[in-house]
Amino acid sequence: MKFRSSIKILSILLILAVAIIIFIIILYRVPTKYEAQVAFVIDDWGYSLNNVEALLKIDRPVTLAILPHLRYSKEISELVRKNGKNYDVILHLPLESKSGKAPEQDTIRRNMKKERVLSILKDDIEGVPGIIGVSNHQGSKATENRETMKIILEELKKRNLFFLDSRTTPVSVCGSISGKIGLRHAERDVFIDLAQKKEEKQYRAYIKKQIRELMRIAKTKGSAIAIGHDKKLTLEVIKDSIAGIEKENIKIVPLKQLVEKHEK
Repeated sequence: MKFRSSIKILSILLILAVAIIIFIIILYRVPTKYEAQVAFVIDDWGYSLNNVEALLKIDRPVTLAILPHLRYSKEISELVRKNGKNYDVILHLPLESKSGKAPEQDTIRRNMKKERVLSILKDDIEGVPGIIGVSNHQGSKATENRETMKIILEELKKRNLFFLDSRTTPVSVCGSISGKIGLRHAERDVFIDLAQKKEEKQYRAYIKKQIRELMRIAKTKGSAIAIGHDKKLTLEVIKDSIAGIEKENIKIVPLKQLVEKHEK
């Protein structure tokens, strides 16, 4: 009798164990339902290859905005595109700023004729292989000028390239022009590393604070776009923040996915 009871108990325990194992398998196979999405864009690539290793450690989608005609512009584009589907490349197009400080080679200015603007744009696009879109480098003056931006944005539409407005001025005309001509476009929500912090600890804390702001905006709007810069510390903080971002049911996606979502 005792033997039969033991067999019965063991059978029940075995069934329970199998049920638990099946439940765990199902739990892990069910995809996470993310509540919001964020995209990271890293500006100003092309000066060096110093931070490529830190970039590749992120292991999540990142879009690189590469300046044209720099020593490493083409090399960085080719290098990251060979390293898998996580990395997209866009042209970081130099546009006239209000400060006028440190303009890049052939920065597009408001007083340029249409032929000159298109010539520079063509050379810049060809100077960065494999781009899927364009963003503005500086440009607080140019992006307020309807005539200049209409020339640029209409050309991007012809080439099937989207435009990311870095929003270096609160009165940018890029969104309204893009909407009228049917150009795929999006806007930056947060700059994560613009503050000038002398101490690494302070700077790291500032970037973390900006990423928390990014997450807040994403939860409110459904998605948000962050722009950082080609700095090792910025890339390290993004990598270290991944677990916290995903714990909040926020998915890190390619910029192009939010551009497409914006259009819908």
